[in-house]
Amino acid sequence: MSQNMKGLSLASDRPVVGFDICLGSERVAEMVSGTAFDFIMVDLLHSHFDKTAATGAIRTLASSDGPVPFARVSDNTPGTINSYLDAGAMGIVVPMVQSAEEARQAVLSTYYPPIGTRSKGSLGSFFYGSEYFSKFNALVSLIVMIETPEAAMNATSILSVPGITGCLIGSGDLSYILKESNRSHELHDLIHRVLSAGKEANVPIGLAVSSPDELKSWWNEGIDFFLVSHDMGVLSTALKNHEKKFTGIEVAKRV
Repeated sequence: MSQNMKGLSLASDRPVVGFDICLGSERVAEMVSGTAFDFIMVDLLHSHFDKTAATGAIRTLASSDGPVPFARVSDNTPGTINSYLDAGAMGIVVPMVQSAEEARQAVLSTYYPPIGTRSKGSLGSFFYGSEYFSKFNALVSLIVMIETPEAAMNATSILSVPGITGCLIGSGDLSYILKESNRSHELHDLIHRVLSAGKEANVPIGLAVSSPDELKSWWNEGIDFFLVSHDMGVLSTALKNHEKKFTGIEVAKRV
């Protein structure tokens, strides 16, 4: 049975919120498919997913009435991007985009003609139905990640590339690079540089946050969509909290 194709606008009158899964488990995909997140990012970059497991996770998400399935690919190549679009992803997140040329490469790999050069022999049509090809270009999200100071300085040219529908700022990598070069004070300014470039190009800007208060603060500064942790982080925190409840219990010692 064909599934409904689900696109996602990354700009709304409320924050768009996504969650990352990286443990390589289709069971986790089943669990998050029932949540109220707007999208779930199946992570192929920093994760335990191989192609088979990622395909299963994406299919599980696409078969649900829940979040839209995104895939963060490991590299900006046509074969890699096509693999996870074929699996049923309706969003592609491309890491470490440094230039407009790299952004154009992602566009060509993601879209069907006339926008891009993606091959029409997609398995997506077997899953979503015959209208897959006619609807895909209008529904897919293509998100580039800006993760270095150099990329942030090139944000205007990167985000002006037609076909880019979102930009996720890689604040973790950006912060690390700036700290190692004793330039930590530049982080906020670079984020706002990317944010300004996004507003100029009408491209929604996203950011990873670690708390509701941080989300609210960045929402007020103009960030449109958010990545709020991942399965490994949530499990680790839950395990620590669970451990504390049961390993420190005060009881009478047996004699």
